Amino acid sequence: MEPQKNYLAHKKQKKKSAKKALWIIFALVVIFIVIVVKFALSGDNDINTLFTGMPSSNEVYNIAKQFVLPTLKGNGASFSEDGYEYGKKADSIFIIRSVVNTKTNGGDALKTNFEITLKYKGGAVADESSWKLLNLNEN
Repeated sequence: MEPQKNYLAHKKQKKKSAKKALWIIFALVVIFIVIVVKFALSGDNDINTLFTGMPSSNEVYNIAKQFVLPTLKGNGASFSEDGYEYGKKADSIFIIRSVVNTKTNGGDALKTNFEITLKYKGGAVADESSWKLLNLNEN
């Protein structure tokens, strides 16, 4: 009867290991689902934002352009795509310095330097309501 006891103990151990593996797989699936749902609900396409919670410099620059555009004195705004300075001042506060070119009604080129300070309030990075304009200087 000794071999049967050994067999039953081995079978019991296998069953225990299988249950443990099943729980680990279940936990990994739940974590994956939480990450996918968070990514889907955030409205962002940048995986960086998902894990850090903070927008990238390009995302901050794109939202800064949305805030600067209505204040410009001219038509046909052309923002510098690679010539901007980016800084992070404090928690969720960002500063962008750049140049925008417009044309006056007479057709003359007008170059405007700007510095904008924005606070990220959370939510979808591309949504203006997720941001607060703290300061805007143009010259």
